[in-house]
Amino acid sequence: MRFSLFLIIFFNTLFASNLLDLFNQKKFKYICMHRWEYINLYEKKNEKLLSLVGYSCLKINYLTPALDLSKVLRYTKAGRVNAMYINELFMIKLLLIRYLEDNYDISVIKLPFIDDNILAKVFYLIQKQKPKIKNGIVEIKDSNKIYKVLFNKKTNDIIIKIFKDDILEKKVRFW
Repeated sequence: MRFSLFLIIFFNTLFASNLLDLFNQKKFKYICMHRWEYINLYEKKNEKLLSLVGYSCLKINYLTPALDLSKVLRYTKAGRVNAMYINELFMIKLLLIRYLEDNYDISVIKLPFIDDNILAKVFYLIQKQKPKIKNGIVEIKDSNKIYKVLFNKKTNDIIIKIFKDDILEKKVRFW
């Protein structure tokens, strides 16, 4: 019995160490794509590590896979806060899809403010500016940048193209 308990503790520690190493190496996609292994290992045991897995998915803008983590982050206050953050970003994605596809008025929707994510920034700018949708694309301006936002139905992605001085600076995809 003691040996079995030792093995369980040993492998849990080994997996935790491996997860932290992968995270420090910025292997976010690997972590996110193996999220179910971590969920099965740490659910109800270590929400800090599960939050790290969810954060890895968010670092690469994989909102849909991050939802799997939001479902199991419920046993601690920090876990619930992290789950809410994931859910809010996903809700923003869904509202943007609704806006782009159905011209749904998102200006009246009140959500907690997220200031560290480009998807949220674009959402708030659209709410404020209420731009017109042309050919499934909305264009918004903020200081010296232009953001073009579109929805790809085939991949279920929101795509944000960021331009500065008419030059594409960055393209961000939210799955």
